Amino acid sequence: MKHSTFPQRSRRLLLQAAAALPVLALARPALSSLPKSFAAETLEDALSELTSGQSIQDHPDIELDVPDIAEDSGKVPIQVYAPLPGAEKISILIEANPVPLISISHIQGQTEPYISLRVKMRETSRVIALVHTPDGIFQAAREVTVTAGGCG
Repeated sequence: MKHSTFPQRSRRLLLQAAAALPVLALARPALSSLPKSFAAETLEDALSELTSGQSIQDHPDIELDVPDIAEDSGKVPIQVYAPLPGAEKISILIEANPVPLISISHIQGQTEPYISLRVKMRETSRVIALVHTPDGIFQAAREVTVTAGGCG
């Protein structure tokens, strides 16, 4: 009598899925506590959620370093230095991405208000850095030309 068993690959996938369940259970509360601004599908909606109607002002001291032309749209470097008094958080938005809000970084205590990351961009677009301070919300923005599509 032939004994039926899972093929080796199916057994491995089943074990991996079973091992992932506790991790997913722990991650679910964290995902549900994300700010609503990450669910926004337009730049206007994301800005509205992030600013709660507060006005945004340009600030010459915010250094937004992005390439003028992104050869690899899957790894576009972004650096923001915001030496503003009381900087509390820095938010990065990309206007043409399917989800415009890319990142929110909280600045704690005496931490230098600097962030560096690589992002995926859908198409040529403005990259916006918002800096939240007790005195208001300030921004710097630059256009990045994308030579090949990134986000789907």
